[in-house]
Amino acid sequence: MQDESTTFNPWKSIWLDSRATIRHIIETDPNRSLVLLIVFGGLANALNYAANFGLGDMMSFNQVLALCLIAGPLSGFINVYIWSWLLGISAKLFGGAATQRDMRRAVAWSWAPLVYLLPLWGVKYILFRQEIFKSERPFIEAHSFLRSLHGLFDTVDFFIALLTIFILFNTVAEVNGFSIWKSVGTIGVVLLILTLPALLLMRFFAPL
Repeated sequence: MQDESTTFNPWKSIWLDSRATIRHIIETDPNRSLVLLIVFGGLANALNYAANFGLGDMMSFNQVLALCLIAGPLSGFINVYIWSWLLGISAKLFGGAATQRDMRRAVAWSWAPLVYLLPLWGVKYILFRQEIFKSERPFIEAHSFLRSLHGLFDTVDFFIALLTIFILFNTVAEVNGFSIWKSVGTIGVVLLILTLPALLLMRFFAPL
């Protein structure tokens, strides 16, 4: 009979049973794939940011790619630590008792689907070239097949973004030992903390 620790694959189970997966990781091997998730998850987030905000309009393709390769992993560590810290504070309002270590694992493993999608960026470059980071895409728009493919990739990205949020709800709930609805509340409080200052600044500097 095979040892469960050798047959267990969190990269597969995180998709369908994220609560059991994060519990197994914390109890058996808390550092499993942690750095990989943070580095490559941060890179995936950076690439998505560059594409969604059209950084290619202001920088060359090579500059955007270099920025993502450098800033992506660094921002991954920063985001994991900031989010886990804020989630730890928020979770206490709902009776959560997760340690900062466990909260970091909960955040990092929610990025697993993003890591899976990294190879698709190579496919995007082959198909769309430098327009993947631009807001205007005349070459893509001129070809109905490429336009359809671009729309398909956008749909996949949107689905994966929703999946990462769903996984985060579950992993945060599990490490804190409470319901998913309390997890939704915990994450909602953090989002409010992060967005409220920006909204106040926008209101303050908005023209009368």
